[in-house]
Amino acid sequence: MTFNPKSLSTLLLILAVFVSTIAASAQEPAGDSDVEWYPIAENVYQLRYENHYTMFVVTGKGVVAFDPLSDEAAEHYVHAIKSAAPDKPLLAIIYSHWHTDHSSGANVLRREFGHDVPIIAHERTLARLKELDSEDIPLPTSTVSDAGRTLRYGDTDIELRYIGYGHTDTMLVARLPGQKLVYVVDFASRDSVGWREMPGWPLDEMIAMQQRLLELDFENVAFGHGRAGPGNRETIKRQTVYYENLLTETGAAIKDGLSEDDAVVRAAQNLPQYRGWGNYDKWFRLNVRGAYRWVQEREPKQ
Repeated sequence: MTFNPKSLSTLLLILAVFVSTIAASAQEPAGDSDVEWYPIAENVYQLRYENHYTMFVVTGKGVVAFDPLSDEAAEHYVHAIKSAAPDKPLLAIIYSHWHTDHSSGANVLRREFGHDVPIIAHERTLARLKELDSEDIPLPTSTVSDAGRTLRYGDTDIELRYIGYGHTDTMLVARLPGQKLVYVVDFASRDSVGWREMPGWPLDEMIAMQQRLLELDFENVAFGHGRAGPGNRETIKRQTVYYENLLTETGAAIKDGLSEDDAVVRAAQNLPQYRGWGNYDKWFRLNVRGAYRWVQEREPKQ
């Protein structure tokens, strides 16, 4: 039998995730089954609060935290950071984009780690949050343009990239070259269908954005939504195929003269492979409706 160090490393990481998940869950107060945190790469941890995920990175100089999610989630975030990196400072908070279900909660982190902790986001996130004018969401103190930016904390690099407007034109993708990991929020999820009717989503650009993501050098993906744990490049490809299938199916239904209701029925019959995906029962049929309307709006006018 040939010894494979890479296989051993993978096995050890899986074991570490399993053990840490149990430990982290046990550390949370009773009744908090909607909260867990666990390692997903070297010095990188993922936190789940209800149906949202975020992540934080432990560097030689301190901790970098991504989306705080909400005040309630941030209370657990504080506990996770202090448990994983006791006595280390919080060096920065990074917003992936401006949407409030991801950008809320920074006040709680700052209360615990210092009110001068910098907040980094895309420059259009700053503009949107200024318009929102919410005391619950502190404004970014440093911004990133479409050209992107690389941050260095000790010996850890974090690349912040803008690769498209598939969910919002404020979206940043984080890439950690040392861990070959990317952090992806909302424009792709781990083996889950889209949110409701995917209102206002530019589906063609979202697919293009997923394809641009695959041009980056990474192996694993931390998601903001979907099934627990990290995914990989194949996860992104499956997500792209899902949306392509939705558009193909609904486009064919429109061409065949089917109503929206009939298109939903036929899509459920023709795409059985997604029945095991997250939120299928809640949102798959709504996804079909959203895709049907999106395709219909782009049909040539007679």
